[in-house]
Amino acid sequence: MDLSHPLFTLDPFAADARAEAERLLEAGPVVPVDVVGVPVWAVTRHTVAQQILEDLSFSMNTSDWGALQRGEVPAGWPLMKIITAQYMGTADGTEHRRLRDLVSRAFTARRVEALRPQIQRIVDDLLERLAAAPAHEATDLKETFAVPLPMGVISELFGVPDEPHAPPHSLCHALFDTTEQSTQVTATEEALHSFMAELAASKAADPGDDLTSMLVEHHTSGSITHDELIDTLILVLTAAHQTTINFFTNSLLALRAHPEQLARVRAGEVSWQSVTESVLAWDSPVNQGVLRYPAQDIEIGGVLIRAGEPVMMSYVPPGHDPAQHGPPAASFDVTRDTRHLSFGHGPHFCVGAPPAPLEAHTALPAFFDRFDAELAVPRDEVEPVHSPALNGVRAVPAIIRPRQEAVAGG
Repeated sequence: MDLSHPLFTLDPFAADARAEAERLLEAGPVVPVDVVGVPVWAVTRHTVAQQILEDLSFSMNTSDWGALQRGEVPAGWPLMKIITAQYMGTADGTEHRRLRDLVSRAFTARRVEALRPQIQRIVDDLLERLAAAPAHEATDLKETFAVPLPMGVISELFGVPDEPHAPPHSLCHALFDTTEQSTQVTATEEALHSFMAELAASKAADPGDDLTSMLVEHHTSGSITHDELIDTLILVLTAAHQTTINFFTNSLLALRAHPEQLARVRAGEVSWQSVTESVLAWDSPVNQGVLRYPAQDIEIGGVLIRAGEPVMMSYVPPGHDPAQHGPPAASFDVTRDTRHLSFGHGPHFCVGAPPAPLEAHTALPAFFDRFDAELAVPRDEVEPVHSPALNGVRAVPAIIRPRQEAVAGG
């Protein structure tokens, strides 16, 4: 088995991430696959992925990707911008620590806790809007619930107006959509870059107590370059926004598809924290992660990976790894082993992870305490997000009812 002969091509439209995860798991712990025309090693097992995420000999910098340096990767490869941007996710060693330390100051326990009242206000407002929606008509719970909550939190963190259709949401969505033509992807990247540059300029003129102002101050002092500033803002936006949206839609779908599990949570047998961790393990909001490149030949998972060959974390398969979670790993169970890698692991563990559980533990119990929901279409008609990087859906059309009505109606 070697990288020159991929076993199969990953679906660029991610039509069924869990089915593809099962296929990857069957193929082995480390599998050569084709990702939109580029061969990479996909890591599928929890223990192997964790081992690589901890291994500092794996570089995140594309200067260590042999094929890229030899000109063998197409210039229009849709994931190119993500892996070549200048931020902590593509840096190693001291450079990684420098950039990470700057961002981590925005996610201290005190700052995250200070978001709690804002999160509660957003959740209360969204629930009131849902309650006022026409009875027995389908509502898209992604558009009305899963998108506005993280968008409101991100707006607070970034110091931007909280608007339902703010540019960051549409731009983030388009950035990862593989149905877009390369020219449109380029236009999206440029628009997102321009938005962040304008935001940074506005904060330089009128700073506030927010992440953008904090990074602008570091740029002024010379601690971070302009490109690093803009790319870091884009990283935090996409990581904290798009993935959180996917987490909420995946949670809603998992609990509605497994009513016996929801009943256990409502009865108090299982905590909402367990639900959160279970969803992150079983249906990770991230499908395929950024690439890593070994500094030297290494045998891992029974496979020899040559120096400079790209290694990709596949985050959905480890959540179905029977060696980690036990059979049947394909079933959603809020009581199973909930250890997961959805926030990464090791030195690159997601620095923006802390707000997500706070949002989840506020929003999910509030929604399911107040409403019952049924999908307005069969589950197999819920369209996935077309992205090899993300694992989510385009919409969650549902009929919602107050719980009292749901109970009374049987």
